[in-house]
Formats: sequence, structure tokens, C-alpha cells
Amino acid sequence: MEKYKKIFICILFFSMLFIIPPTKVYAFNMAAQKNYIIFIDINELTLSLVDKETNKFEKTYPIAIGKLETPSPMGQFKIANKAIRKEPQFGNYWLGLSVPWDTFGIHGTSRPGSIGTMGSNGCIRMSNGHIKEVFSLVNINTSVIIYSGPNWLFSPYVRTIKPNCKGADVYGVQNRLTALGYYNGPIDGIYNYKLELAISKYRKNNNFNDGNTIDEKLLNHMGIIKFE
Repeated sequence: MEKYKKIFICILFFSMLFIIPPTKVYAFNMAAQKNYIIFIDINELTLSLVDKETNKFEKTYPIAIGKLETPSPMGQFKIANKAIRKEPQFGNYWLGLSVPWDTFGIHGTSRPGSIGTMGSNGCIRMSNGHIKEVFSLVNINTSVIIYSGPNWLFSPYVRTIKPNCKGADVYGVQNRLTALGYYNGPIDGIYNYKLELAISKYRKNNNFNDGNTIDEKLLNHMGIIKFE
């Protein structure tokens, strides 16, 4: 796993120069001392600041992530907005993420005991002192990598996907079925009606029982598999 992690980080550092479009922003920037990438490890429950020039992990903090039923997003994003929010549940500081299927952010908490657990509604929680520090060190458009391994099947969020589910798993299925010619809807991580029709057609064409759910057996058949 450590080998995959190092290779994955190097590839992403290079590819993000080309594949992440500029983010429409609001709120404000601050003069950061260094150009960082935020690297969040879902399995380790940590957030790290990585020096973009040297690829060195300079600071690492414990975090809380989303519950099984409200998973944190996984993939490559950017800081879309920054705000000081005088609300206890956000610990005063908010870093919004450019996730296409819902609103997610990195913020503080009024429940410090939840740090180190799967205790949030999908956002990345930090202790209030830690989010204050990170807020001061990163700017809008800072790259954010939320990592779970080679794909989401290495994360704690493996589930049977059903209509109206949202997440990186749905996003991956949409991409795969688009490549296979079954899906022509938006690739936004939301299990919509067009995806439901595509799943039904795929199941019928490949001798699966009628239905609209996506389980590990169907993912394997599509070629979306967990590998070591």
C-alpha cells in the first residue's frame, strides 16, 4: 500500500497541472508562506501539508471523516472558497472544496472527541487550533488530494450503490459506463435517473438479475476492481 501511495502522489502532483480546471472563487486569499498541497489520507485519518516544490510532508494533523452513510469525497479537488464562520460547529474557519456532487469543506468542530473517527456528515473535521493554522497557510485554488488507495474500494466506504447515492463510487461508475457506451449523462457523482437506466441496461445485457443496485460483483464485471 505504501508503494501505491508514493506512486499515486507523484502522478497526481504532475497531472493536476493539466486536468483540474480553474475554480470559480469567492471570499478571500491570504499571503501563504509556501505553496502547499493538502493531502488527506482517508484510511490514516490524517491531513498533511505537502510542500509543492519539494514534495515533502511538512505538517500532519489528525482528522475526522464522514460516516459510512455520509462518506467524505475522494479524488482531486481544490480549495474553492475560504470563510471565517462564527459558528461553533465549524470552529470559526471553513475551507470549501470543489466537489461537484455536494457541499464539502475542511473545518473545525464543537466535538473535539470526534477527531480520529468516522464521525462527520462528509466534511473533513479538524481541531479548532489545527484548522486555524491550516487556514492561514493555504489559499484559494490550493490543490487537495483525498486519498484512499488506488481506488475507493480501498476506503471504508465500500457499499451497495443505490439511486440517489452520491460520492466518488458513483463518479467512478459514471466514468466507466460512459467509456462502455451505456451512459451519456452528466459525470457528477450523483446516481440519477439516466444512470439508473444505464445500470438496468447493463445488467440485462450481461445476464444479471433485473435491478438498479450496484454491488461489488457488478463492479468487478465492469472492470472496477480492488487490486493489491
